[in-house]
Amino acid sequence: MLDRFATYLDRHTKLLLTTHENPDGDGVGAAIALAAHLKSSGKEARIVVTPALPENLRFLDPLGWIEAFEPQGLHRDLATWPDAWLLIDASEPHRMGPLFPCFETTKASRACLDHHLKDEPKGFDAEFTDPTASASAELVYDLVRPRLGGELPAVMAQALYAGLVSDTGNFRHSNSTPKVHHAAADLIAQGVHPARTYTALYQTATPAKLRLFGRAMGGLQLRDEGRFAYVSVTRADLVACGATHEDLDELVDEPRKLKGVEVAALFSETEDGRAKVSLRSRERVDVNAVCRRFGGGGHRLASGAKISQPLEAFMLQVEEAVVAQTRLDIV
Repeated sequence: MLDRFATYLDRHTKLLLTTHENPDGDGVGAAIALAAHLKSSGKEARIVVTPALPENLRFLDPLGWIEAFEPQGLHRDLATWPDAWLLIDASEPHRMGPLFPCFETTKASRACLDHHLKDEPKGFDAEFTDPTASASAELVYDLVRPRLGGELPAVMAQALYAGLVSDTGNFRHSNSTPKVHHAAADLIAQGVHPARTYTALYQTATPAKLRLFGRAMGGLQLRDEGRFAYVSVTRADLVACGATHEDLDELVDEPRKLKGVEVAALFSETEDGRAKVSLRSRERVDVNAVCRRFGGGGHRLASGAKISQPLEAFMLQVEEAVVAQTRLDIV
């Protein structure tokens, strides 16, 4: 697959790199590392994200490559710029959110680079996927490491390491394979500082974020004899705490810390009024199967979905689906 991907990159000179809406460490890390590789090869590469680069990921962009999508300003004619548009860390075009209409109208070749479980990607001219990889950053690492050899550019090494950390939960999740540990060790040998990376990614909380966590955990719900735990956050909760949607990051992991919990969920309302769920499984329950019922997806143990529906009704439907899947996978 990576040989095909390398050939695809070679055929294009102006590449636009995007990732899913509300970018995470893996999507951003993979995009920055790939952009560094493309630029060093003499190609033009741009990275555009929506709505913006999260505060805790800004350390990955010391050269200011990442552009926040401005459909009525800077990016009014974005669709006409590239000869290739690459969606990284997602294989469903709708996951680009506000970037999707632009993606639909481009005459550029459209491709995806992803590691998530899904049906055959649709809406692309080419797809490069490998669900056995721990992260999209691992795919970029496997692409660039043999070609560069020696010492990697510092910005590339840092971005790749942060991507691996982000999607393996700092190497705590079941996708932390020997292969990804070897890659991480190599990047540390290249000069990346694990402690500084962890601090930048996970220890930049604001008082508003901590207030939001406390408010959400105060409403903790347990179902299915304690095997399913969830919290919910409305837009009113965000306003009350002075928080933003960015502050929801990591909240889904809190209920999973409870003894006996097999599946944890965070329910929330998006800025455009849709209901959203993020699901995390401890080990045995396939939450990807649950989210696929609602048009979402992701990993077997970490998935999500959004739907145009009142939050309370959606919560009941997801609860029913989680309990059914839990009994299928465990009982």
